[in-house]
Amino acid sequence: MSYEHISEVWLNAVRQDEGSAEHYSELAAWCEGLEPGDQRRGFDRILRELSDFGIAPDDTRKDVASQWISLLADSGAFESAAIALIPRTAIFTGGRMQDGSFVAQVIPEGSAGAHSRNARSLSMAWLAALLRALARRAAELKSTAAG
Repeated sequence: MSYEHISEVWLNAVRQDEGSAEHYSELAAWCEGLEPGDQRRGFDRILRELSDFGIAPDDTRKDVASQWISLLADSGAFESAAIALIPRTAIFTGGRMQDGSFVAQVIPEGSAGAHSRNARSLSMAWLAALLRALARRAAELKSTAAG
């Protein structure tokens, strides 16, 4: 599986059940609060939560995706690991503010964008923005299913 397809594993199977949007939002806030030295711990939790939360469609693809992203994070390529989770069709931006905090925005194709502000590292800002985009998508899917 190429890095371009890894993110599709996560985004294409977003849960729409009760509480999923709130869970993704809570994970996003947790990512933003992590110190730069805790980025690896952030990836460990997010990968575990996403796979445990049931959004990876099959075990083989999930395992390959998790291994690839874990390898990037283990090597200290945190920004590359975060980008590997962002769908290739999404628009994303990120940067550092004058006060040293990081901001990011992720706009998945066909869905509303989401942002992160005041993260302590760029990789966690991208993850937080992606998680908020997942939260929005879960809420959109739930709303569509109910209507």
